[in-house]
Amino acid sequence: MGIVTDSDITSYLATLNIIPTTLSQLNGGTANFAWRIRDSTNRSIIIKHAEPYIRTNASILLPTDRMDFEHVALTTLTLPPQPHIDIPIALPSVYHYNSTRHVLLMSDGGPWTMKAAYTDPTLDIPALGRSLGTWLASLHASTKTTTSVGDNQTAKSIARYSYANLASALASCGFDASLGEEIDAEYGSLLQSDDACICHGDFWPGNIVLAAASTSRPTATVVDWELVRRGCGATDVGQFAAEAYLLDRFCGSRGLCAAFLDAYALAAEEKGALGREWWGRCGVHLGTHLAFWPTSVVWGGREETGECVGLGRELLLRARGGGRGWRELLVLPIKPAG
Repeated sequence: MGIVTDSDITSYLATLNIIPTTLSQLNGGTANFAWRIRDSTNRSIIIKHAEPYIRTNASILLPTDRMDFEHVALTTLTLPPQPHIDIPIALPSVYHYNSTRHVLLMSDGGPWTMKAAYTDPTLDIPALGRSLGTWLASLHASTKTTTSVGDNQTAKSIARYSYANLASALASCGFDASLGEEIDAEYGSLLQSDDACICHGDFWPGNIVLAAASTSRPTATVVDWELVRRGCGATDVGQFAAEAYLLDRFCGSRGLCAAFLDAYALAAEEKGALGREWWGRCGVHLGTHLAFWPTSVVWGGREETGECVGLGRELLLRARGGGRGWRELLVLPIKPAG
């Protein structure tokens, strides 16, 4: 029997001897059913539940093992200390997991996503970008060899989605679709076999939650690990950089993209040089994201969408040859890091 209503989750919690004093359904994501509750000790808890379809459209099937992978990530990953970080970065603590009913209870990282909080003038956006870049480099460097989270085929399939649809996105804005077909064949195909490190799999500002409003440097928690996989770290970096660019471009030019990329590059170089091929891969993923997602998720009007797709195409053409670093390779029209 499914768990899709407030009454359903209240009944489930009763089996755990948890009687919530408050309960509210969270509707920010599309895939899962989620709630925020307070228990009798006034502890705030986030509950996630997976049905074998996405929450917003039951006709689209999605394997429930996504919750198993998230649980494995949250209970397996142990990162080294971060002595040179501006803002603390955390993972949710797991309180309970039922692998049969696909219910996960975990700590509440806060009420804001970084995407929603981007325009808050009290938030130190460059410091947050630096901290996330440094943290992500540590995740990738510390999981190069032994860390395993299993073979997350759903994550690999979803990661391929933008590559598989890149040609049609380019064509919709008047560009040659053949570039998209070539990029998918050459780079999209790599997602199945990449095995360099642990990747979050959906690393973007919407999956960073903040502990407090009106605080310049609140603790940030990295959430939604259901697409975790072993892969190439350049895909995590490219996705976040693309979304950070879109925030900088459309929501205030606060220097998030440059701060994030500079910090990742600095931290990663300290742990071993990133070569031309790695930066080329990063540029391809960033370019694919910029060329595809603004045609599906509205950031601006038709002209601005075409601008994003055109920039993505330019990055793809440059990135296929590799590069020595993001400033040489990506040539993004963005504000320098603050």
